[in-house]
Amino acid sequence: MARLRAAARVVTFFALTFVAFSATPVLAQPALNPTRAEFSPSADHNNVFNGTPVVSGYTLDLFLQGASAPFQSIPLGKPAPDPDGTIRVDLTSQFVGWPVPGTVYVADVAAVGPGGTAASALSNTFAFGTACTFSVSPTAPTATASGGPASVTVTAGTGCAWIATTNATWMTISSGGSGSGNGTVNYTVAANTGSSSRTGTMTVAGQTVTVTQTATCTFSVSPTDSNMTSAGGAASVSVTAGTACGWTATSNVTWMTVTSGTSGTGNGTVSYAVDPNPSPPARTGTLTVAGQTVSVTQAKGASSPPSAPKNVHVKKS
Repeated sequence: MARLRAAARVVTFFALTFVAFSATPVLAQPALNPTRAEFSPSADHNNVFNGTPVVSGYTLDLFLQGASAPFQSIPLGKPAPDPDGTIRVDLTSQFVGWPVPGTVYVADVAAVGPGGTAASALSNTFAFGTACTFSVSPTAPTATASGGPASVTVTAGTGCAWIATTNATWMTISSGGSGSGNGTVNYTVAANTGSSSRTGTMTVAGQTVTVTQTATCTFSVSPTDSNMTSAGGAASVSVTAGTACGWTATSNVTWMTVTSGTSGTGNGTVSYAVDPNPSPPARTGTLTVAGQTVSVTQAKGASSPPSAPKNVHVKKS
């Protein structure tokens, strides 16, 4: 029976390198996520002995690094070499289920024939990993003017590392500045003592988190007291406020109506109308504008004639 002969050529499994049928291992670089085996065929690949091929096929043996026996053997058949003399086998469909991310493997290729089996030296190491993707929530939180603590949740695959940094001096990461897999970033927002809102960002797991903080709002209105004739009419109140400070305006009496400026942000004007005063007494009503009280005093209406006397009789005394 013919004995299988070995060839000594470096072969590649995509990023993974094998030494096929070599008595002496050849050093090669570790590989990540290999998908295809490439190896030089046995010198007996095309030989025939007594009418029978010396090589009937090849087998890829997979080992955990350091193990003496393979945990899986994959029959490769007997592929024909490419024009450059290398056999290439796509093994994507074989790498389903068993690869454990982070586990290190090695392999050999064996020529199989009627006369026995001849295996190569072990290949270089190879491993499989998962592509890391990250998501964070929320990505656009808001903070009150008084500030305080808040958090961002990170969702990531097992073993996927990330960091969190702040890009604004008024935000501080209190915990969760780095992590792996799912996690939480806790941060603190300082009080905003300004009259305008502000926006700052954090970079969490490569994602941008935009924090918008409201302003410390103060309001003033003018005038706070107004006089109106008995005929009524239109008037207005000016509001002074910070750029992002919102306010509303309402009437507290039935004879005054806010005609425009019922709400606004920042500086603005509230217009209102006063009905005629039909009765003699003067009257006072109020508007609430940006949280401030505006008093309106309206002059009394015209006096009505007295009622006529009744039952007039002229008599002789």
